[in-house]
Amino acid sequence: MGQQSNGISLRFGVSDGWDSSWSIKPGDQMGYRDLVQISSDVEKLVTCLFKANHGFLGKVGISKSAQTNKIYINVFGCVPRNYTVSQTYFLKKDGMRKKVVATRPINSKQQLIAQLYKLAEILSSKYSYLGITFAVKGYIKKEYRLLRQFKRGGFKKRKKDKSFKFKNKFYRSIYVRAGDINPEKSVKYLVPKEYALSFAQGKLSTLVKLGFFKKHNKKKFRRRRNRLKLPKTLFRCLKKFGYLKRMNYYTTLMNIAFWALKTKQPSFLAKFLAQEFSKTRYQRSLYNNVNRICAFLYNEFEDVQGLRIQVSGRLNKSKRTQTYVCQYGAISTQTMAFPLKYAFEEAYTVYGSMGVKVWISY
Repeated sequence: MGQQSNGISLRFGVSDGWDSSWSIKPGDQMGYRDLVQISSDVEKLVTCLFKANHGFLGKVGISKSAQTNKIYINVFGCVPRNYTVSQTYFLKKDGMRKKVVATRPINSKQQLIAQLYKLAEILSSKYSYLGITFAVKGYIKKEYRLLRQFKRGGFKKRKKDKSFKFKNKFYRSIYVRAGDINPEKSVKYLVPKEYALSFAQGKLSTLVKLGFFKKHNKKKFRRRRNRLKLPKTLFRCLKKFGYLKRMNYYTTLMNIAFWALKTKQPSFLAKFLAQEFSKTRYQRSLYNNVNRICAFLYNEFEDVQGLRIQVSGRLNKSKRTQTYVCQYGAISTQTMAFPLKYAFEEAYTVYGSMGVKVWISY
């Protein structure tokens, strides 16, 4: 017997169950062949919906009870907060044709939920001859916002008092212990430059009467930590790997790695890697960044016993196929001591296909 890479089959019916569960009565019109066809259709269509909304599907399954003729589609996934869609159209004005590009923001979660409900209606009408209906049950999580959002028109700075700038040209700010006003504290004053010497010598009462100085009151703004309201684990990861903000996949990578380890769904990480490998030319750099972030998050989650990521293919246009493996902890594929989750995805590039495998043991 060789080494077994996929240890899920050992655990079926022992420590893990199936994603899809069907139960039918002997007198029902549908058979095993119909259920397999329905399961295949649902999985393909739901995967396409998540891909169209820039989301990542963690798990999809079907549950049907023998007592009812309703099939529930169980969906678990992660979608971005929102994204923009650009639409180009032409306007005719004064005999001239003008090209206009309009952008509109889209709430990905609301749109995806609406599309899933629409999918249930379409499937119900398609398989109406079997006497069944479809319903959607699922949990869809939005990505956490990690970067500051700038509104249209730029970032609005706090307004400053213009008169203060004008006075600063002619006034000098000094700290002095004002004995005849507040002998206990040292107060900061804005004093005209020509009177600064006399002010420092203690002629405060004369200047007070003449009104030649103003007390310098500056508001103190408290720095709020974690103003994005992130989980503590993700916030610590954000502070440690802030130098990766220049990458366009920074927010997605942080969220996907966090949710993959928290929910024990390796398909999140496998689909993200396969999608990014097919886009970028710098696959090795992406793999190294994922390796660093997963190593940090593995130490943060105590309930995760092991994590393993394996990528095989021609990374960075190498001449030969190479295999890169990073593993933290123990991956028990041969024993059933700990539950195990496994995911496999394939990335298609110009130089060939690349295989991505992820194991999570907990």
